[in-house]
Amino acid sequence: MKPHSELFAKVLSVFAEEGWACHEVAEQEVLRAGFEAHHARVELHVQIFPSLAAVSVVSESPRTSPGPAHRERLAELAMRVNQTLTVGNFELDWDTGRLLFRVSNLFPAPQGDAKIIRGLIHTTVGEMDRIAPLEAIVLQSDGALLASLDLPALLDRDDLLPAIPADLSPS
Repeated sequence: MKPHSELFAKVLSVFAEEGWACHEVAEQEVLRAGFEAHHARVELHVQIFPSLAAVSVVSESPRTSPGPAHRERLAELAMRVNQTLTVGNFELDWDTGRLLFRVSNLFPAPQGDAKIIRGLIHTTVGEMDRIAPLEAIVLQSDGALLASLDLPALLDRDDLLPAIPADLSPS
């Protein structure tokens, strides 16, 4: 087995420092991990591309859409959410009807940066968790209700977001 790249070693050290459970995928520079978030359990994988000094973090929704009408609305939801993002993007695997969130970073040095790696993971967990209740509303709707869903209004709902703990709110 070949030794890990500096970047993979840095990702492993971030997981160890944070106490995040993960497991390595054999013969690849890939980690799998799961996080209990506010709305859902978020499963993700972290893939390292040593020749590019790049890290990609991807989460995939556990839900699948039951048919084309749901896929169309999920694709619209992903597109509308993507318009608001500054980092990462949602994708829809059309064949499985699953939403994915992907964020990647190219580092100027082969060892990467622990703070950025940590941020990529937090972003991936947070974004997939944020969209989970919206995805559930789309998938639980049928027929005329599905067709009439006002996705921009759904995205404006703040009652689906977790409360900010008092010690983290701005003063």
